[in-house]
Amino acid sequence: MDWFAFSIAGAACLAVTGIIDKFYLGRYVRNILAYLFVLVVIQQVFLLPVLAYAGLEFVYPQSLYALSIGVVQVILWAAYLRALKVEETSRIAGQVYVFPVFVFLGEFFLLGETLQPSDYAGGALLVLAALLISYRPASHPGRIAGGGRISPALKYMAVFWVFTAAYSLASKYLLDYMTEWHLIVWSSLGSLVAVLAFLARGEVRSEVGGYFRSGPRLISILFLNELFDFLGRGSLIFAYALGSVALVSSVSALQPFITLIYVLILGSLLPGMLVEDSDGRTIALKIGATILIVAGVYLVS
Repeated sequence: MDWFAFSIAGAACLAVTGIIDKFYLGRYVRNILAYLFVLVVIQQVFLLPVLAYAGLEFVYPQSLYALSIGVVQVILWAAYLRALKVEETSRIAGQVYVFPVFVFLGEFFLLGETLQPSDYAGGALLVLAALLISYRPASHPGRIAGGGRISPALKYMAVFWVFTAAYSLASKYLLDYMTEWHLIVWSSLGSLVAVLAFLARGEVRSEVGGYFRSGPRLISILFLNELFDFLGRGSLIFAYALGSVALVSSVSALQPFITLIYVLILGSLLPGMLVEDSDGRTIALKIGATILIVAGVYLVS
């Protein structure tokens, strides 16, 4: 399997997690922090095969830094889930890919790297794509909280973009001192430490208990969600190892389009499972935004 297949596999797996998250947020989740707590706890199960394969290596102080970026992960995940709760899955999948703009801005201001004209062009395309996929024509006020012409999820996604860029820049630094697998282990443990603080809130403890009392079906699907997340992130790691970062990033940016395909298939097989605008004008808008995302990610990668 070459880099292209791994890139497509990674995007396809991560698109599944967005679908599952949206389904649960709309039906079962009252408290975002409780849902995030359960996901992070389940995530630790998938560390066991990684530990068996790669072991646990401590590098001072970089392993402590890796624990810290686990906290950053929790913040960006919380922002992502809040955005997903008020917006369509396919639109959020497109908005995700604006974060490279903040990555290269961080490289410019913090690392002193020179920006090329292609970086500016790619950044402009990504911002345009985010606005395009967030836009709702006046004749389609939308089915999201607050309505309006521009998605209310953008305020949450702005937090997601900044913290995802911080996570990416920190990871770039830490990978000079540890392997990809060790970074996954330490950052996951850091996320676990962060979400344990959520249990101080009574409503979080109550809802978490409800998840585990709801029976094996609910927990099994959440395990499946984290499995797809693990496979998606793992596939992209192998894709980066085998191919160009720019090309892999561009192919993986097809995730919004793959998400849209999933949504249309589910809509025909299970009507009402996910509520999304599926008229021709909206679909054309989303496809156009996806094309801009792929082009923008390629230019800034």
